[in-house]
Amino acid sequence: MSCILCNQNNFLTVSNKDAKNNAFLKISFCKSCGMVQQEPIPTEDEMREYYATEYRQDYKKTYVPKLKHVLRAGNLAIDRINFLQKNGVAEGKLLDVGAGGGEFTYLCGLIGFESEGVEPNIGYSKYAQNEYGINIKTGQLIDVDGQFQVITMFHVLEHIPDPVATFEKLWGLLIDEGYLFIEVPNIETNDASPHNIYFKAHIHYFSEATLISAASPYFELITIENQSNLRAIFRKKSAVKKLVLPSTVQADYTNKRLQQKGWLEYIFKGRGYQKLYCRVKTIIIEAMLPEQSGLVLLQKMFDNKLQ
Repeated sequence: MSCILCNQNNFLTVSNKDAKNNAFLKISFCKSCGMVQQEPIPTEDEMREYYATEYRQDYKKTYVPKLKHVLRAGNLAIDRINFLQKNGVAEGKLLDVGAGGGEFTYLCGLIGFESEGVEPNIGYSKYAQNEYGINIKTGQLIDVDGQFQVITMFHVLEHIPDPVATFEKLWGLLIDEGYLFIEVPNIETNDASPHNIYFKAHIHYFSEATLISAASPYFELITIENQSNLRAIFRKKSAVKKLVLPSTVQADYTNKRLQQKGWLEYIFKGRGYQKLYCRVKTIIIEAMLPEQSGLVLLQKMFDNKLQ
């Protein structure tokens, strides 16, 4: 297998176990460019079938969102909308790729975006259509056509077999000077539990350097937030350029960070000791949610935090 980013075959194995079920799963680090990826990379057809039927059940344990999932997704959506607005992106025709239950798409419509989405999971996409009355297509990015001023993709890119080809598709869907808002897990973070990093659903594990590199032929970086997740806004380039690989220094740093990951770092530097308290607090808040529809809950959140 060749590296999906640099096409070299210079790998170091970093894990052989799926954190979710302990099944065999080989994860490799490319010593040439710093990309971390499954080996071998699944095919597009394999991933299409998995996300259409199994993914939400495997990781959310439900076929359609529960009220607690609406609450979580609503809070994330509000935070992401604030990030967009802070960076001067506040209107236009918007496509949300991997729209889930539709909370972000719905809230964007309330603040002035002409928003729509695409979601591969049948249960979640139907929920979005029925609960919020919004335009959510059941399908993959490959099924989308048209032109957009803004495209958002939250925790989707790491699930797609070819990220560079994905950026090419996104480039073609955006108008000139259009914006792309991407969010992915940060493989270099120190606050991910060491036993919960690598699993089947994630094909690629991005650092800031590899994310920017994968986008480089098609997009220029406007801003990036580097925390537990990488949150980046890109602008479409007027013409396709040559891919710019991470430097040796950047690749070496990622390798160093992979080797540093462990329980002591997670507990102290990553503040893992706070996670139990936060989890208990979340369980209590979600248990106290009154019976209501997802639409009513989301509207209340909008009225309290976005108006």
